[in-house]
Amino acid sequence: MGCLVFRSRRRAKVQVSGSILKEKRTKLYIIKRCVLMLVCWRDNGDK
Repeated sequence: MGCLVFRSRRRAKVQVSGSILKEKRTKLYIIKRCVLMLVCWRDNGDK
């Protein structure tokens, strides 16, 4: 029984860290898209 509790805790921890990783990846993607948009907008504004 103790082993089963350990596994369920471990699984919950993996799910939490997975969701945090997904959130950070999403934020990084949004920042990258914004920077790319600003760079392209600035390049087109100079012409």
